[in-house]
Amino acid sequence: MNAGIDIGYSWTKAIGNGRAAAFASVVGTPDRGRFSLDGGESELGIELIAPRAVLVGDQAVIQSRHLERREDRAWIESPAYYDLLLAAFSSLTEGSARVTVVSGLPIQFYERDRETLLARLLGEHQVQRAGRRAQRFEVIDARVIPQGFGALLAVVLDDRGRIVDADLANGRISVVDVGGKTTNLLSVDRLSEVGRETASVPTGTWGCARAVGRWLADNCPGLELRDHQVIAAMMARETRYYGERVDLGAVVDQAVAPLADQVVAQATQLWNGAAGLDAILIAGGGAHLVGARVRRQFRHARVIAVDPMMANAVGYWRFSQRVGK
Repeated sequence: MNAGIDIGYSWTKAIGNGRAAAFASVVGTPDRGRFSLDGGESELGIELIAPRAVLVGDQAVIQSRHLERREDRAWIESPAYYDLLLAAFSSLTEGSARVTVVSGLPIQFYERDRETLLARLLGEHQVQRAGRRAQRFEVIDARVIPQGFGALLAVVLDDRGRIVDADLANGRISVVDVGGKTTNLLSVDRLSEVGRETASVPTGTWGCARAVGRWLADNCPGLELRDHQVIAAMMARETRYYGERVDLGAVVDQAVAPLADQVVAQATQLWNGAAGLDAILIAGGGAHLVGARVRRQFRHARVIAVDPMMANAVGYWRFSQRVGK
């Protein structure tokens, strides 16, 4: 099986074996409601019972009494990160598999942590999900590339790993990859990184979510939303309070403005106005939040056609198809 796995501070995305999965990058205690109309795995979410008992993803946000959500560099060595990795693998198949996997790291951590993540990926992994037999995954080949590069590969490569957009493959392209904790600014010349024009901005959508959360605490007392629920409200630009709709459009715009301004300022410094670039691709979970402001600054910028949140995972998977050959 060839797989692309993007474990971000906000969401974990996995593609391979004809499947795609996305779930909140949250691990929690395995607490459950006592009744579900469906009762199947789709309703229960992802519950691991080995190597440790945890609830993973969206259902953890809803059901778990205690949550673990990390935003630090060292989290790739944590048990929670490994839980997310096992949940990703097991979302792509119910059986066991030999795997070629491509994943990524934020640009600012890439050089220092690449070997650490490779060691975490390679080798044998065993997991058991509730309602399933135990699964074994043997990772025989792993590649780790900078986040943002996956988004570019998502439009340059096809599903068989072949180059299908020669203009982008041979051009000077930059990527604005807006994540939860970091925003990666990547510059590429003929699919090779231009280091002096590449950097990370140490801020992302979680900073915006905290600002929206403070507004909700002041204006909707008693409304207790967990972090990912605040993000969902931001994306919907509304929430419910005592059964009534609360319009968050202006609040979200105000919270996002400093992030967008910082991204534009850093990109302008790195790319000297970007006149020499052929295109700027905007990707990541926050692409639509900052996209309009980036496009106003750079007329050749565009939000990537592939689902921006899934773009890195798509590119990782398409690269794994190329590597797997």
